[in-house]
Amino acid sequence: MKNLYFIIFSCLFYNSTLLAQIDAPEGKRRVKIDNLSDEFNGKKLDNKKWIGDPEKHPDFGWIGRPPALFKESSIKVNKGFMEIEVGKLEKTFTSLKYKTPSIYNYYGGIIRAVQPISYGHYFESKFKMSKTEMGGGFWLMSRNNCGKKHEIDITESVGSVSPLTEDWGKVWDKIMHSNTIFRKTECNEATRSQDMMLPEIKNSEQFYTYGCWWKSPTELLFYLDGKNVYTIKPPVDFDQQLFIHFSIESYDWNPIPENGGKVASANKEDRTALIDYIRTYKLINKAE
Repeated sequence: MKNLYFIIFSCLFYNSTLLAQIDAPEGKRRVKIDNLSDEFNGKKLDNKKWIGDPEKHPDFGWIGRPPALFKESSIKVNKGFMEIEVGKLEKTFTSLKYKTPSIYNYYGGIIRAVQPISYGHYFESKFKMSKTEMGGGFWLMSRNNCGKKHEIDITESVGSVSPLTEDWGKVWDKIMHSNTIFRKTECNEATRSQDMMLPEIKNSEQFYTYGCWWKSPTELLFYLDGKNVYTIKPPVDFDQQLFIHFSIESYDWNPIPENGGKVASANKEDRTALIDYIRTYKLINKAE
């Protein structure tokens, strides 16, 4: 009997850890959507949910912002975490994929969801940034449709501020920054709405849980560790289907120093971002 109680308690405790950090509206409850959620408890990335090869997704093919190339081999699933390692390439790689040659000396990684999703859902991820000049985060993007390309950056940051960054960027190793971007296409110019807040501890020194309730096409609520920190009204109605992304990349405004900085010199542990989980929830009636 004692063992039975232990099993029941363990199951209840495990299920409680999978609940969304935020409460559901009255009369509703949040239910995790399995094919858009991952605890990263396996031995490799689940390719039924995520695509780690930057050129294998049918709707996206961006290979990374120079000088850091997205490499599938930088992504590992280990001891309950997804790890995305950054570092220096063994040799310079030049891509002719774009209008001008793109030169890469470093690497990071990106995963993209296989299935898209639209508004009405809540997204949550718990992770810790690496301690390097590279960064990125948790975001969603729609297909590249003329006049309809939308991006939601739930959060983005860097692990370490470069000595070359401008003054406005010097807080980006200790930040939650969110965007809703109406992306530029041949049919429109880009516009955005954004907000940010500064937690007390750097993004690379502890795990934070970042959330976004894409409540409607005109209202997105953003959360840090379960607390609503701001609400953003997008520049246009965000009513498209978007794909979840998680990336660790280089930023031109936080340049990797010429000598490679921490991307090249830090140990593997400090060059690795740890993602505990990604979860997506839908709202259903409480009685269901």
